[in-house]
Amino acid sequence: MFLLSAKFGENNCPIPGWAYSKSENGISVNLYGGNKLETTLLDGSVIKMKQETNYPWNGTVKITIEECKDSPYELLLRIPEWAKGTKVTVNNQSVDNIIPGNFAKIERKWTAGDIILLDMPMETKFVEGHPRIEEVRNQVAVKRGPVVYCIESADLPSQTDITSVYLSSNKMLVPTNRPDFLGGVTTLEGEILIRKDKLEGMYREVSAPIFEKYKTNLIPYYAWSNRGQGEMTVFLPVIWGQ
Repeated sequence: MFLLSAKFGENNCPIPGWAYSKSENGISVNLYGGNKLETTLLDGSVIKMKQETNYPWNGTVKITIEECKDSPYELLLRIPEWAKGTKVTVNNQSVDNIIPGNFAKIERKWTAGDIILLDMPMETKFVEGHPRIEEVRNQVAVKRGPVVYCIESADLPSQTDITSVYLSSNKMLVPTNRPDFLGGVTTLEGEILIRKDKLEGMYREVSAPIFEKYKTNLIPYYAWSNRGQGEMTVFLPVIWGQ
């Protein structure tokens, strides 16, 4: 957890300037992460609040108002576009009109001790590129919440070509929290398919390929290239129905 000072938004303090911003009568939460905010609103009133979360590995964010003015003001929460099905409560009371890709606006008379809970679903999903992006056509990337994943040579059998790796649409990739791995990450564990028939020549006739199942894990894209030399890819071909 880190402290965001009253000077947030100044050139010498860029991270708080991204995490929060001030509205005409309130404050917006743009980024999520454990921190304490101490600042003033545009009218000069003091606001202090605390954010508790294990985001981006977990989609639950708890915001506690610790000090604020007596009159009503607005709190705006950024709802990521990917976070469909997000729920927000204030003191266990549901907030309506939560739209992904927009800010949820909550205007009320706040008091110290008020608790806002933001719950963003964190399903593992396949993402494809536009069909005109030839390099990734008929391939998918894997993401969970805001985190994009990749497969790396270190997690494959020795001498496996990264282009031989396929995903199966029927095999679930299970999030696994690994605090002692790559600085503390959540990996996606499951079964992939490795193409085993040898391919030779620039062009060749097509026949049914031979696949071998292999249990491994995908790692967050940002954490690759920390385990020696090897190959990595984000986009992978997928075998539907297998």
